Amino acid sequence: MKSVVILIAMQAEAQPLLSALGAVPVTTASKIPIEVFQTTAHGFLVTVVVNGVHPRHGVDMIGTDAASLAAAFAIDNFQPELVVTAGTAGGRRSNGTRIGDVILARERFVYHDRRIPLSGFQELGIGSFPASGLGGLAESLGFMTGVISTGNSFGETIEDLKMLDASGALAIDMESAAVASVCELHEVPCAGIRIIANMIDDSEQSVAGFEQELETAAARLCAALLAVLAALATATTISGSDRGSPA
Repeated sequence: MKSVVILIAMQAEAQPLLSALGAVPVTTASKIPIEVFQTTAHGFLVTVVVNGVHPRHGVDMIGTDAASLAAAFAIDNFQPELVVTAGTAGGRRSNGTRIGDVILARERFVYHDRRIPLSGFQELGIGSFPASGLGGLAESLGFMTGVISTGNSFGETIEDLKMLDASGALAIDMESAAVASVCELHEVPCAGIRIIANMIDDSEQSVAGFEQELETAAARLCAALLAVLAALATATTISGSDRGSPA
């Protein structure tokens, strides 16, 4: 049975999917406070890994540190043929995205807040990690496709926005590039699915918008992931990169 790992940062983002799949908790010996759930669906062994709650701060472990830890743990322990980084993201009115849009990563994942102006290190900072296009399923499923960009702040600086303009990213999140970097090192294909939950270039739709849209976005994320699993069941491959030339 082929193995698919789905990585999600927040419990609220994951709960609709866990309920729909009937996934059951899996006990781990890890000191990392991740939460692991498993089930079978459409002929796949599906493992959902949630970053968990920080033991000291008592909130979801969002961001690149937790995402990297979860990705490394999942790959080492479950040997997936495909990793999917999934969750909510910010969009920009200037690039044509809207609240509720489903974005499938195309070509690459990048960082927009790692500026290293040293010879040979600029590209390392940006990352340009390969993204699996899932065999071109986006069109049949009605998803938008584009670059997903990652940063560790909820709110972007002027320099961040310049980086986003340069990459043309459609979705802005806090985990995907970190997951993709671990996948690249392990030679495991990485796909990204994000639901636009707020507009980062609209001050009224940034933090408040995200909080208002989270429940609806999580339900939409669940529907998108279920559709992907169903479509992959009839595809000739469940992985593969559609990476173009790094920007």
